[in-house]
Amino acid sequence: MQQTLRWLAMYANFPAVRLPVRAETLLLIATAAAQEEVALRRPPRFLVERNDKAGDASLKAYTMNRSLVHYVCNNAQKT
Repeated sequence: MQQTLRWLAMYANFPAVRLPVRAETLLLIATAAAQEEVALRRPPRFLVERNDKAGDASLKAYTMNRSLVHYVCNNAQKT
């Protein structure tokens, strides 16, 4: 974006004089496409995986117990 603004200031006398609306739109679309290409060329970032097997097992058991609560409770039965 900074390169585009520098180019506009250098060659188009921006902001004193503006380009036609269609030319500005085309220039901004080209800038966005160039930024997207740069983003696609970057290597992907991977999250660091933690190695906590006891914590994972505990969380899995907790989740399973919470899902079973709805089947164990029978609030419709009258005593």
